[in-house]
Amino acid sequence: MGDNSLEQLPYVGLRTFCRALAQGSEDGRLVEVGGVTAAVVPAAPDRSIANSVMYDSVAGLESALDEIAHAYNEAGVRAWTVWVPQHDRQGAQLLEQAGHKLDGEPTAMAMELKNFDRTPSSEIQIDEHPEPGELGRLNDRAYGFEGDQFAHALALRPPGMHHYSALLDGVPVACLGAIDDARDCGIYFVATAPEAQGRGFATQLMLRALMDARGRDCLTTSLQATKMGRPIYDRLGYRDFGQLQIWERRRV
Repeated sequence: MGDNSLEQLPYVGLRTFCRALAQGSEDGRLVEVGGVTAAVVPAAPDRSIANSVMYDSVAGLESALDEIAHAYNEAGVRAWTVWVPQHDRQGAQLLEQAGHKLDGEPTAMAMELKNFDRTPSSEIQIDEHPEPGELGRLNDRAYGFEGDQFAHALALRPPGMHHYSALLDGVPVACLGAIDDARDCGIYFVATAPEAQGRGFATQLMLRALMDARGRDCLTTSLQATKMGRPIYDRLGYRDFGQLQIWERRRV
């Protein structure tokens, strides 16, 4: 597989991410128009990442932007964000002119799985069937969000998601979700509770998830890395394909 194919995976996978968000709560829905895909999640009205948008072309985004904004307003969502692929200055300028603000620049990362062969430690207890809402609760705690909006947004298990959590003294302290799209395994919602950070829990969950993905005949894996998570993915062998931008629109 060439570098160009790997480079595209982290952004293409955001459509799967949006669909998972839309299916993670009872009142969530997906809006798709003109190559634009938007997760509308009223259960998390102030979490812009829970209300994510990706697009195929700047022209499609420009045509759909008012309709997407109307859908969020009608749903009572106060913050939503559009993911912009690297080098797309036109898309970024369009969003800035529409009132969006740059809110972050995660790193697009991917790797092939054919030579990946690392067994997780047997010393860490991994639960492969945790309570669905646990994914959201740990993300709220790990990223310092007030309230429990992510817990409500991810109260259901999206179809097709493989959900893992690591236990410390029987209590979930780290989690991630994995979703296959064709033969790529997208990794999402990685989080570790503050009291358990730096102890390797996320790494061990990644090892289990990636070995399982190989067992499902996935050829690649992709993700969008925060600064906090980036060192873990570097050590696992993920490659850096540049930064994505998240352009947030927030009602005050």
